[in-house]
Amino acid sequence: MAQTRRESGPAAPVERFLLYGEPVQSVEARFLHVERIHLRSGRHHWTIAPHAHSDLHQILLVTQGGGVMRAEAEHFPITPPALLVVPSGAIHAFDFVAGTDGWVVTVADSMAADVARGEATIDRLLRRAACIGRLEAEAVVGLTGAFTDLSREFLWSAPARMLAIEAGLIRILVAAARMVVAQGQEDAPRSAEAALIARFQHHVEQEFRTVQTVSEYAQRLAVTEDRLLAACQRRFGQPPKALIQRRVLVEAQRWLIYTTLPLAEISHALGFRDPAYFSRVFKKKTGETPQQFRSSRTAPGS
Repeated sequence: MAQTRRESGPAAPVERFLLYGEPVQSVEARFLHVERIHLRSGRHHWTIAPHAHSDLHQILLVTQGGGVMRAEAEHFPITPPALLVVPSGAIHAFDFVAGTDGWVVTVADSMAADVARGEATIDRLLRRAACIGRLEAEAVVGLTGAFTDLSREFLWSAPARMLAIEAGLIRILVAAARMVVAQGQEDAPRSAEAALIARFQHHVEQEFRTVQTVSEYAQRLAVTEDRLLAACQRRFGQPPKALIQRRVLVEAQRWLIYTTLPLAEISHALGFRDPAYFSRVFKKKTGETPQQFRSSRTAPGS
């Protein structure tokens, strides 16, 4: 995968990717990808070096093989069948046994939040890395079916495809959240930095329409701007300002796809005084103007 940016600090450089082995690019609000584990891991001799995905979560179902997942400072032995959760921004790596297989779903944070509809257990699921083992046979059958069905819908172009994809993703997220709760993993302590990141993300989600300066968020979090910057750089490889802008961009994409509001109203609602400036920012981040983005993703007559 082409490298686009590196972590700062004394630690070894950590690459950031879209999918492992592929260059980073702007991620659309509804991004989702499904593939078998062996397809990518096998090409890399079953070793996936430390890396991160800035705004993408990953959920893996390991059905054969095994190995070790490293996520931030934790090591998780993988004994199939096992379900793995890698939250967006988490630095992670895999040392798989040769022949390991199963499924991996990569989904935009914004899409996961949309389908979760504010469900707290799913929000907590996607805030920390986890390895859920000792899966019961019935759970494995259900999860295998969910991943298989999601993969089929991802590859096909059948009617109501996106609804089916959302339904499949919900099945997987709900199953994973329930398993984490059942095994008591969600109550494990978090580092102070992880807790700060979670609080920052919560504030951004609640206030991005009206608060767009790093200093204001730092005041709300009762930390210095330097501390917030360092935490975001270590976790996401990006400064807080970029994360705030990304959330605004995701909301703009949603409004362009799902509403018929004029561009001027959308830009004003998202805190831009000048629609022309909003258009320039949008094109710089996505490669398309807002009008091009809307027309290419809106069905005729809708």
